[in-house]
Order: sequence, then structure tokens, then C-alpha cells
Amino acid sequence: MALGIRFLQEEFGDCGRPKIGWQIDPFGHSREYANILAKFGYDGLFLGRIDYDDKNRRLKEKNMEMIWTAGEGGEEGRIFTGINYNGYGPPPGFCFDTLCTDVIMDDERLEDYNLDEKLASFINLTREQAASYKSDNIMMTMGSDFQYQEANMWYKNLDKLIKYMNEKKEDTKINLMYSTPSCYLKSVKDSKVPLPSKNDDFFPYASDPHAYWTGYFTSRPALKGMIRKTNS
Repeated sequence: MALGIRFLQEEFGDCGRPKIGWQIDPFGHSREYANILAKFGYDGLFLGRIDYDDKNRRLKEKNMEMIWTAGEGGEEGRIFTGINYNGYGPPPGFCFDTLCTDVIMDDERLEDYNLDEKLASFINLTREQAASYKSDNIMMTMGSDFQYQEANMWYKNLDKLIKYMNEKKEDTKINLMYSTPSCYLKSVKDSKVPLPSKNDDFFPYASDPHAYWTGYFTSRPALKGMIRKTNS
């Protein structure tokens, strides 16, 4: 990590240095990794997967964002940590990709016109997500595995969604914009909402009852040894 950060700093200057950790698909998260990010001067860390039971509890208690006290030494070992509501995918019904079937049709002359339905659905999804976070800002992830192969489909539909939703913002109190994790984090910090703290690992990780993802490094060592030897 030090080598990579040094390269980015030398090649692109301060603006090219990453300040956000984006850990959206590991199967659990260690306290020490968060400590390393904090010590390297990262502003925040976003996670896509945490234990399903932990996530359900955090959703109910509005504790999806926290200050992770990951190391010793006071502020140096503390880092803002947020849990993505939808992992790293879009909300249901808003996947605008060649691998999906969702689309916003805003031409009333066509049979599959669905603008009003889509806006109503998005308003409900936004309010549902907002109910699990403490500040007035939420971050909606858009995209997933193997997507943006046809990026125009995504941005064409996202442009429609932003346009038509913002036309209603006086009534809905919802304002949409393209943004980044850094900009979102700044808005959360500026809101000065009190955040809970955490000082242990996000281990073990389970996606469902009796579905623990903890043995992918250590299970079946003989088989993995034979595979490694065969491929070397």
C-alpha cells in the first residue's frame, strides 16, 4: 500500500492520492486493516458485506455508519466507516444494464411508459434507506458485477431519474445528484450527527443463517495444495 500511495503521490500530486477505502466484496473485515487505513491518512472506509444479523440490527438502530476505533493512539487509529445499504448494487428495479431488464420509459406515446411508476418506487426506496441512517444524506450505489459494459444505458436512465426526481424535490424533499464517496462523507461530517463507535472486527461473516464464509482460506488444505502443485 505504501508503494502504491507513493507512486500516485509522485505521479499525480495530492489530488491523485486516494482518501477513501472501498471494501465492497471481502467476506469480513479486520480491525487491523481499518487501523492501517487510518494511519495512512484515509478519511473513511465503506463496506459492502457485513454479517446479516449485524446488518439487520444496525438497520433497525440507525447504526449503519460509525467511527471505527481500530488502533491505539487516539485519533490516529480512528476512521469513519459506513455500511452500504445495497452492498454494491442498485436498489431493486433500477439496474440499467445489458444484463438487466429495468428501464425508465418517459415517452407517454409508448405502451411501456412507466415514468410515474418508477418515480413512485424510487421515492419509497429512498425513504426506506434514509430511515436507517442518521444524517439527511444517503449514498445509493448504482452498478454491480460485470456492469457498465454499455455505460450509455446506465447514464441515459440515471439522467432521466435525476431530472424527473428533482422536478419534484419541493414536494418530496429528495434531491438527487451524481456524487462520490468523498463528497458524501464530507456531507455526513458537515451534518455533525453523533455516530456510534466500534472497536472490534467484522468477523465472522455470514450471509444467511448457517451460511458462514469463514473457511475459504483454511478449509480443504490437501485439495488446495494439490491444485496449487498442479498449476505450478
